[in-house]
Amino acid sequence: MPTNETSSSPDELFRALDASPRSAGVFYPRQVKTPPPPGATDHEIPVAPGVTLGARWHLSDPRNPTVLAFHGNGETVPDYDDIAEGWQQIGLNLFIVDYRGYGWSGGQPTLRSLHDDPAHVAAYFERALAEKSREAGLDRPPKPLLFGRSLGSSPASRIASERGGAYRALILESGFSDVRYVLALFQVDLGDLRDEAHRRFSNTELLKHVEIPVLSLHGANDRLLPPAHARENHAAVPHEDKELRVIEGAGHNDILLFAPAYFGAIRDFLKRY
Repeated sequence: MPTNETSSSPDELFRALDASPRSAGVFYPRQVKTPPPPGATDHEIPVAPGVTLGARWHLSDPRNPTVLAFHGNGETVPDYDDIAEGWQQIGLNLFIVDYRGYGWSGGQPTLRSLHDDPAHVAAYFERALAEKSREAGLDRPPKPLLFGRSLGSSPASRIASERGGAYRALILESGFSDVRYVLALFQVDLGDLRDEAHRRFSNTELLKHVEIPVLSLHGANDRLLPPAHARENHAAVPHEDKELRVIEGAGHNDILLFAPAYFGAIRDFLKRY
């Protein structure tokens, strides 16, 4: 157990993170709102007084499991309108969520909101899933899955570490392992708080507490977050219900160009778990 000589309060950490002159550069929000495509519905998730996050539920069949998904940096919910079809083709619905300041979400993105908002998102999603299942005449909803891509690997791993029993599995795509690496990329200097940021934000730390099956997908040619991140995340999972798939030829932002390998890996993983 760390002593108080090496541990700081969450408030101190978040103040330091969000006060850094470079911390705003960690996020690439885009404001965009489009009509939902046929079969999809839009949602607004309250996360703070006067602040909601936009989400879109691509629901083809309520009898199929739904994936609660967190996208990568610079992306928005409407970017997944076409991608949702790939998930549906392997028997999964997609509930994709924006961050503060992205899409039609309110507020401004901060590292504190990235830490705090996932609990509100999970609570809203689980209520909506239960309600939709009742409307469909189901005794209970199929157990949902968690998905996080790149930046989204953090909120997905956080929910899995805190509420894992409510979910069937966790899928990480192009996820980072150590947040200190990410902060260094953006030249955010935390000084003495680097280790505290690692403890609270690094996926390798969160995954130590995940008890559900975990699939890590990563591009072999990822230059932003090299495949070593996926190997470290895979090693951090404390059980054997896990799989690592490195997709040859894929980079960080073009992994879906390898859709047969990508969705094939997810389909095969779910056959086992």
